[in-house]
Amino acid sequence: MKAYHIRLLQYDYWANLRIIEALEKLDTPPERAVLLTSHILNAQMVWFTRLTNDHLVVGVWDLLPVSWLKETADLSYQKWDSYVKDLDEADFNKIIKYRNTKGEYFESPIGEILTHLNHHAAYHRGQIIEALKSVFHPLPATDYILWSRE
Repeated sequence: MKAYHIRLLQYDYWANLRIIEALEKLDTPPERAVLLTSHILNAQMVWFTRLTNDHLVVGVWDLLPVSWLKETADLSYQKWDSYVKDLDEADFNKIIKYRNTKGEYFESPIGEILTHLNHHAAYHRGQIIEALKSVFHPLPATDYILWSRE
């Protein structure tokens, strides 16, 4: 389980960087693409604070400047990579109690949260690609299978 989640984190980081590199190449990237990229990275940090009781410094829909995206992605990946590598196999089943952004109370296993983070990012990267279709060519390819072949 640990190796699987480490690979998902590595893939997610790679895919996010491909999106960020595309945004950085545009003089005026679509605001929706920047907002969704910001949301992916902010959500990662929100979830990280839920799991580690760390201090929350971003809102899930805060718009980040394009110039901050790479550094934010790097920091997020470093935090998550270190966190997951420090987990024992049994920890992936550990239940985390948290409140969502609406204040609703939930409990979820760490492994499910990590899986959610990856799928959440992939979903929004699809929306980002759609927002980039008319302004960026060729579109960045972020499919898992492409990453796994590299």
